[in-house]
Amino acid sequence: MRTPRESVPIRMMTYNIHRWAGRDQRIDLARLADVIRDAGADVIGLNEVLHPVTMSGRMYAPLAELAERLGMVFAFGPSGWVDDGPGWSGPVGNAILSRYPLRGVTNTWLPRLPSTKQRSLLGATLNSGPVQGLTTFVTHLDHAFEGTRLWQIRGVLERIAHAEPHFLLGDFNTPGFLGQKTRHFLPPVLRMLRQAGYQDAFHAIGQGHGRTFPSNSPLVRIDFMFLPCRWAHGLRSAHTVNLMATHNASDHRPLVVEWAWPERATFSVAC
Repeated sequence: MRTPRESVPIRMMTYNIHRWAGRDQRIDLARLADVIRDAGADVIGLNEVLHPVTMSGRMYAPLAELAERLGMVFAFGPSGWVDDGPGWSGPVGNAILSRYPLRGVTNTWLPRLPSTKQRSLLGATLNSGPVQGLTTFVTHLDHAFEGTRLWQIRGVLERIAHAEPHFLLGDFNTPGFLGQKTRHFLPPVLRMLRQAGYQDAFHAIGQGHGRTFPSNSPLVRIDFMFLPCRWAHGLRSAHTVNLMATHNASDHRPLVVEWAWPERATFSVAC
């Protein structure tokens, strides 16, 4: 893969959209679009996406409508089960929105322990743009037990081991570092990713407190972006989005990371 002559950064976002329902239990696509647009995001990984949605016996495609509002393309990866919102239901999974065309879309079901819900890993590669060839993987790990998450993340690592270059992002349901200097506690899932050679983008260069949940008064950071350490020198910035709209648009706040090809990066990051 040839590196572009000009290292133009892109902005990537990870955002759990709470099954389309804001904290006020309303589907408000204009509000979600405003959050993404105001953040300047080029590639967005979404969790808790219902696609399509059934309401009063009729089919509705808010994911397609959101992509149209933003002038983006989308990919969806179901997780193999149906979820519900207030008054609607649909297959739940992860999605990718992109300002640039996508190729090589894959959806992989992760290892599943008995009595746990199926989880999946969605991947897609940018087919054009300043970081053409970058692959984005999006997942949403189990909410209840770190042991289940460890089982799932092993499946993730097996799937993405040979992808170059790539980001892994989503809702990991594991409380992580809240600042650049916080190094005293590393949960098992994050430890496994570190040992596999992955850098936590916010921990590397994040600005602000970094907490993402709950959105109105966040206490923890459970939403992450990881990338292999050999590509981490391309990180430019990382922050959580704190707009008035984010307090109600979902129960999570989005995380935004700016990245460019490492040859022209302005930060030097050690894993």
